Amino acid sequence: MEEIKQIVTANFTEVDRLLKEDYVCVSIIGKVYGEYAREEIQRITSLNTFRFYYHIKAEDWYACNILYRDILKKKGIEKLKADLQNLVSKQNKSKIALCGYGEGDDFCYRHILSDYLNANGVSVTEVGNVDLNTQKAYWEQNQYKAQGHYNLTDEYVGQILEKSEWIFAKTMPKNPHFYTLRKNFGNNELFLHIVSHIRFYGKAEIFESVLYRVFYYNGYKYWDHPCDALNENCDLINRAVI
Repeated sequence: MEEIKQIVTANFTEVDRLLKEDYVCVSIIGKVYGEYAREEIQRITSLNTFRFYYHIKAEDWYACNILYRDILKKKGIEKLKADLQNLVSKQNKSKIALCGYGEGDDFCYRHILSDYLNANGVSVTEVGNVDLNTQKAYWEQNQYKAQGHYNLTDEYVGQILEKSEWIFAKTMPKNPHFYTLRKNFGNNELFLHIVSHIRFYGKAEIFESVLYRVFYYNGYKYWDHPCDALNENCDLINRAVI
């Protein structure tokens, strides 16, 4: 059985070169699409970021970090190490390249994985020049906190929401909840101020591999869709009984 002698992280653009240098190239985000797709690229069970699409779209790196670390926590370091060992053993190689899409100092999940492995005693280095301090800044960059709020009180927001018109989401019976639309709210500015309040003060919670900011008030929880980078683009607020 081959032992792992080296683990590196790299962008998918490096795959062809790394394959020639006898690395086992592994996607750390699941299925690879487009020009980087290669039959030789391996995958690790459960490391899949497909459901994080909306957070990538919104450049919500804070959420991406939490969600990816949640995957790693559920998998556990021992199973992850066993998967890596199994990959080199199957291909009779001793070097692994953990690959993601991010180029240069762009956000990339591979740096979260590298941080996790290094913290658990598994040495990982990057093949290129990447400022890890920049990556760590991404992980703490909660853009909805950065956008601020309008000094509304929880009581005021809660009372406005309780008086709003709520429509049952009948297309999602397994997740019973209601929603209210900006276009029906009657006050566009107030609606957006409430959105800002929910996103600023809401508790970060994971539901079906998506991270929501959830605001609790008087037996209900409120949240909106995490696909909008700017609060002003939000058109819908959800509500469910606690």
